[in-house]
Amino acid sequence: MSAYFAKNVGDDLFLKVLFDRYPHVQWDLLTANRNYQELFKDYDHVRIIYSYRDVRLGKKSVHLYYAMNKFYNRLRKYDAFIMIGGSIFMQSPAWKMKFAERDYLVNQFKKMNKKAFILGANFGPFTDKEFTEQYRELFMKYDDVCFRDMYSYELFKDVDNVRVAPDVVFNLDDEKSLQTENTIGFSTIDVASREGLRDYTAVYHEKIVQLAEGYIEAGYQIKFFSFCENEGDLQGIQQIKDQLRPTYRSHVSVINYTGDLPLFLDEFKRCETIIGTRFHSIILAMLYRQSFYPLIYSGKVSNLLQDVDMAREGCTIQEIEKLDVQHVVATAKHNKMADEQVFADAALQFETLDQFIG
Repeated sequence: MSAYFAKNVGDDLFLKVLFDRYPHVQWDLLTANRNYQELFKDYDHVRIIYSYRDVRLGKKSVHLYYAMNKFYNRLRKYDAFIMIGGSIFMQSPAWKMKFAERDYLVNQFKKMNKKAFILGANFGPFTDKEFTEQYRELFMKYDDVCFRDMYSYELFKDVDNVRVAPDVVFNLDDEKSLQTENTIGFSTIDVASREGLRDYTAVYHEKIVQLAEGYIEAGYQIKFFSFCENEGDLQGIQQIKDQLRPTYRSHVSVINYTGDLPLFLDEFKRCETIIGTRFHSIILAMLYRQSFYPLIYSGKVSNLLQDVDMAREGCTIQEIEKLDVQHVVATAKHNKMADEQVFADAALQFETLDQFIG
C-alpha cells in the first residue's frame, strides 16, 4: 500500500483506521520512512517495506521503474494495492513525475489481474485541464476510487468506479471524551511556508495571539497542537508563543505529535473547544463532539464544512484580519457537529474493500 509518510496526524490516523478495521490482513507499507517501524510496532500484521520509489543497491540509487522490476516477484504475492490519503492529488511543478510513478505502479497490479483501490482522497488544487484528464485516465484503472468530498466527486462522477463518502477518520473509535473544563485547543499551521498564504503570516499570528490571550483572560488554559512537525507546525507554534505576553505563557502547553497517536488523541480529547486550522483538527472536533471554530486555509476545509452543513461559522486565512476575537469566543462554544449520520456514512469509504476482503 501507499500513503503519505511524514508523521502527520491525519494521514497516520488513516492508517490506524485501516489497520484496526482489518486486523487479519497483512499490510505492507511501501515507504522509505523508517519511523513507521516504531509507530506501528504493536501491529503484528503491519510490515515496513523499503522498496518504493528509491532503492539503494550498493552506492547507487535506483529509480522506481528499475526498482519495481527488481521487486516484481515481491509484488506478485500481493492480492491488492491500496492508495490511501487526503490531499494526495495536488498539482505541483513535478506532478508529471509523480503521475508516472503512480501509473507504473497500478499498471503492474492490473497486469497481474490484481485489485487496486484509492481511499479517502480529495482532488486538487490544480491549474490546468491536462492534470485532471491524466488523472481521469489513471482513476479508470482502479477498481474503486472513493473521494471524501462532493467537490472532488463532481469532477469525476462520470467515471463508473468513482464514489464519495465522508472522511476516513470519522471511522475512528470515538471513545468517551475526556474533556477538561476551561481548556481550549489550538491547531495552527506554518502559514509562512504555504504558497499563497505567506503574506498573511503576521496577521495570522497576531489573531492567534489575541484569541489565546482572550481565552486566558476568560479563565481558560490553552493547548497548542502540532499535527505535523515536518510541515512546520511546531515552528509556527513557537513563533506564536513567543509573541504572547510573558505572564500568559504559564497558561499554555504545547503537544507535538511525534508518532504516539493515543497520547496525542488523549490530550486533544481533553479540550472543551478547538480553534482549528488543520483539516483533521476539525474532523476530530466533530468526532469527539467538541465545539470548534475553523480557520480555513484550504478549499478542502471549505468543502468539508459545506458537505456536513457546518459552514455557518469560520474564517479564511485571507480574511483573518477581519476576525472578531469576541465573536469567536462567544460563538465557538455553541458550534458543534449536529449530523450524526455523517459518522455512519463514513464507513462507506470501505464498502468496496469490505466486499473484496470478505
